[in-house]
Amino acid sequence: MELLSCFAIESEEEQDQWEEIEVEASETDNSETIPNEIVNIMIDEDVSLLAAWRIYRKLSQYDVAEKAGLTQSAISQAERKESKPQRKTLERLAMIYDCKPSQLTL
Repeated sequence: MELLSCFAIESEEEQDQWEEIEVEASETDNSETIPNEIVNIMIDEDVSLLAAWRIYRKLSQYDVAEKAGLTQSAISQAERKESKPQRKTLERLAMIYDCKPSQLTL
């Protein structure tokens, strides 16, 4: 019955008309998702995607800079909303944030 209410189907006959299908991403689908928690931080705190990942991982700019072999100032600049960090920087940050580099850009 719970399934019925989820889809607003009123009878079992109507439910029987629906077929379950498996969905698989195609091999050419290179899109990455960004966790909802990260998006919420971006919106709630009005910060960039990079800053949201850092906040989500509970790290300071100084912590990230140390781990990435960069300066705190470089991290601050990379976290500006209009910033376009180099691929090498994104790869370092992805390792620190335990995500894929493609999840660090919109």
